[in-house]
Amino acid sequence: MITAVIVEDEKSSMEYLLSLLAKSYSNIQVMATASNVDDAVTIIKKNAPDIVFLDIELQDGTSFEVLDNLGQHMPFEIIFTTGFLDYKERAMDYFAFYYLNKPVQEVELKKVLDMYFMKRTSFDVKKYVAFKNQIQAKNQIISVIIKDEYIPIELKDIIFCEASGSYTFIHTINGDKLLTTKNLKRIEDLIENEAFYRVHRSKLVNMEYISSISKGGIIRMCNNVEITTSVRSKKKVIDTFQLYLQTKP
Repeated sequence: MITAVIVEDEKSSMEYLLSLLAKSYSNIQVMATASNVDDAVTIIKKNAPDIVFLDIELQDGTSFEVLDNLGQHMPFEIIFTTGFLDYKERAMDYFAFYYLNKPVQEVELKKVLDMYFMKRTSFDVKKYVAFKNQIQAKNQIISVIIKDEYIPIELKDIIFCEASGSYTFIHTINGDKLLTTKNLKRIEDLIENEAFYRVHRSKLVNMEYISSISKGGIIRMCNNVEITTSVRSKKKVIDTFQLYLQTKP
């Protein structure tokens, strides 16, 4: 029997999730529910569940406060639930967390639980810390996996990102060329900063570090790397860079 706890501040959402679990998952026993940070910490410590369904936004705080109070004692798996179809969702997807968008759909619940039953993983505390930092420092840093470690990189230090198959090289202002296991699309989705622009299918540049763009669409970065735009996109790239220069503070 798999034991679970539900932390959810919307009564209707909690009742609906309870009904879905009761309907289709007789092997999951919900031990307790909570709707605020303090109660959540208490019931998780008391019941030591296998799974915690955890809402991102609670009545008196966030799930981060719950997890921070639990510290390193998190031998369970977490399935985040959120009603925000925004940056948090992209960040959770980037870090490969289990998550459900609200209102929870039965087919999505099945998909997530099937993955859990197949892997039976425990919550990764290091990954959580990187995720939390990513959310709280939105538009300032990106945490990337390099040699199995989550490394925070300030966006202001990135000159450009370069696709390499399903991986990405990140070129930094201090001369580093860091290889991360995430593809360029994932990196682009997570960077919400107007200075970054996809000038080529394999290049995402920080326009702060463009030294010049020729009429032929050749971009010279501050580290003297030259990036060639496609014939079709060069005008748009040039116009976008000029607009960025005009509107930056």
